[in-house]
Amino acid sequence: MAKEITYHCTLSDGIHARPAGHIARICNTYKANIAWQNMRTGIKGNAKNALSLVATDTLCGDNSRITIDGPDSSSAAAALTELLPRLPDLSVLPSSIPGHLPRSLEELHPHYLTGVSLNAGIAIAPPIFIPGISFEKLLAQAPSEKNPPEQELQRLLGALKTLWEQKKSSLQQFQGIEHDLLEAHMELINDDEFQTSISNYLYQGINAWSAIVRASMDFSAVLARSSSRYIQQRTLDILDIATQILSTLYTEHPLLLPMPSLTHPSLVLAHALTPSQLMTLDKHNLSGLVLSASGQNSHTAILAQARNIPTLVDIDFNPDTFAHQCTLVLDADHGMLITEVDEKILRYYHHEMAVQQQKREQPAVAPNSWPLLIPELVQWDLDVEDKNEAIKKMVDNFWLLQRTDSRDKLCQDIWARESPFPTVVGAGFAIPHARTAAVEHSTIGIARLRQPVAWGGVQVDTVFMLTISAIAVENEHMRYFSSLARLLMNDEFVNKAKATTTPIELYNLIFSALVR
Repeated sequence: MAKEITYHCTLSDGIHARPAGHIARICNTYKANIAWQNMRTGIKGNAKNALSLVATDTLCGDNSRITIDGPDSSSAAAALTELLPRLPDLSVLPSSIPGHLPRSLEELHPHYLTGVSLNAGIAIAPPIFIPGISFEKLLAQAPSEKNPPEQELQRLLGALKTLWEQKKSSLQQFQGIEHDLLEAHMELINDDEFQTSISNYLYQGINAWSAIVRASMDFSAVLARSSSRYIQQRTLDILDIATQILSTLYTEHPLLLPMPSLTHPSLVLAHALTPSQLMTLDKHNLSGLVLSASGQNSHTAILAQARNIPTLVDIDFNPDTFAHQCTLVLDADHGMLITEVDEKILRYYHHEMAVQQQKREQPAVAPNSWPLLIPELVQWDLDVEDKNEAIKKMVDNFWLLQRTDSRDKLCQDIWARESPFPTVVGAGFAIPHARTAAVEHSTIGIARLRQPVAWGGVQVDTVFMLTISAIAVENEHMRYFSSLARLLMNDEFVNKAKATTTPIELYNLIFSALVR
């Protein structure tokens, strides 16, 4: 039996690429057909297709009717009913304020440019700059030669037919959003009004190149005046098709050279990139995208998100700046392009990528209990180069063990106590600590370092991180801190701790001492 849901959109930017992706992923786990209709515009879309959802032009305040029909319609309706109220949270990237530095990264004083994160992720790769194409550039470099209008029209019709057939033959190679983009472009190629507009310009005595560009600019101007942001951003598709038609007609023109082939992992920088240009790039070697301008509803944006490419847009850069840079770091999690990369920056991001991958691969199972200390909280032979890296890696271990879901907040709170008064306590021990809302359950972490690091002017080889929940009993922080401090000032205990040779041995020693 068919189910029906009414959805009132509260997203400030409406259903753009990111929330559409969440909806489509949920819907694709069910067999039922799921139709989405914007009640304001009347536009219908397929809820299993992000591109189709964005095309419904669902804006903040719109009501939409979702019809679910199929064998598992009840389950699909329940899943959507649970998902839709959460879209405002899911549609905002964590730490999405451009240029917000995590506390541990702040210690490295990176040089960076800021932009708007379109798709989260980290990429470390050499940059490749792709010059952008605009209608203005196309007009400025129009060839001077021209033929009689009838001959130019025949050339145009032949090019349109060739391009349409090429796209049709490519359809079977793609599915999902790529398939839908090809179909949308095929419709535009065959559009009677578009072809008539080009023909009219031809009979005004200009050549096919200029006629195609001028007709495309006219269409783009109409789209740009639309109240729908989705329709406004179709102008990039008009430029895309115009460029492809020109490439079919003028195969040797220097402005229409083929896209560079990516022979190794690369970070692509461009002022703008059309959907077809993005589809041409080898997705296995496309590590990340940095674009001067784009929009959340552009087909380039939707395609980048569908391919899960870390992407930063609205970022002002000069390609000459990066001409001699071997490597750049794109941190789309925080809306930054790191422009000067040294060994410490590389070390930070290689670790960050590894810990994020480890988190993604973890089973989503919460522990049944939350003891203050467990064996997994002991990190043995931890490879760090300084105090900052030690704190970050210990906080990351808390995150992996589900002891915090706010790593940066925890780091900030640790450093708030650490900066004015380093927590070294002698005998090679340090006790960084905080009472913090970043942990719900008080936790102690221990790290035996591979090599000692400087900590407040003293060499430290063992670190005890003490985090007390903000909702814990008021004196709990000082009680545990005092207990640890007394232990670490006891020569007999210090000698026992130094003599431990395995993580479980150190765990047993600390655990037995704390529970006395």
